Amino acid sequence: MKKLIIPVVALSLLATSCVSKKKYAALESQYIDTKGNLQKTTLEKEALEGRFAKIEKRVANYNDKINSLKSDNVTLKNDNDIKLDMVGNAAVISNKTRERMRETLAKVDAADLAEAKTLKDSLNLAISYNLKNKMITSDLSNTDDINIDIDQTVVMISVSDKLLFNTASYRVKKRCLQFNREVS
Repeated sequence: MKKLIIPVVALSLLATSCVSKKKYAALESQYIDTKGNLQKTTLEKEALEGRFAKIEKRVANYNDKINSLKSDNVTLKNDNDIKLDMVGNAAVISNKTRERMRETLAKVDAADLAEAKTLKDSLNLAISYNLKNKMITSDLSNTDDINIDIDQTVVMISVSDKLLFNTASYRVKKRCLQFNREVS
């Protein structure tokens, strides 16, 4: 039986290990093509990685520029709020002052506001409104005896003598002196 096993094993090895020459050449050709495609794909991958790195670098530079421009924009906006605008030939106001003036004008009587034709008139109304409010809060509550008139750059405040002096006295009332210090 030993004699029979060795030839059967040898025969089976020869039968399974042999490939036809035609099949071998085709497989070898396919192997060479696959190896060439692998090298070509590896080179393309390296080229694409290089391009990708350049693109990432450009994107990072653009993001830096965008962030720089954003901070410049904030700085310029703050500078613009501080810059002054001419109102007619008489007054100069900043954008922040103009915004506060708009807030004050929202509180002004609509009839008075309707009479304002220019920005200068609106500015005068805002100043007048603020002065009257200051006088009302300083115990000078009788506003009929106080008149505020703004002409060009001059603010004229007319105050009745009843508010300033006691009867038959030449001395100014203490609360008026106190108001003068508060307004100044």
